[in-house]
Amino acid sequence: MRFVNANNYGLTFTINSNMDKNKHVEIYEYESFDVIDMKVFELIKNQSEGDSSIVREIYLSYFSEAEVLMKLINEHANKNNYEKLRVSVHSLSGISATVGAKKMKEITKDIEIELRNENFNEASVLVPMLNRAFQELKKTINQLI
Repeated sequence: MRFVNANNYGLTFTINSNMDKNKHVEIYEYESFDVIDMKVFELIKNQSEGDSSIVREIYLSYFSEAEVLMKLINEHANKNNYEKLRVSVHSLSGISATVGAKKMKEITKDIEIELRNENFNEASVLVPMLNRAFQELKKTINQLI
């Protein structure tokens, strides 16, 4: 995996560390990931027999559930409630994979890894990237359906 400084995304995150008072957290680069896995999107379209209203309903259902989870993720991250954050991120990861939300799936996977390794600052830094990916996904899906 490649790492880049958060500054490359127009974001600056500084954490306090006993070893380095102004340590900048490095984060994974997600710009190279596709927002949507077009194979999954096409599969959903084919399973819907080309009925765009069914495809639209599937994604509207996803966004409805994902909005709730994103709200919880942001709340849990802001309150440093890492166990609840892990559960919400895991749930979002699963539903994102189901609809082919590739970038969302990758970021949630990495947040889960950071939480599992007790790298709480790193996991928290990834939450704004998840928010940005979610907005990007909504825009992309609106263009496709």
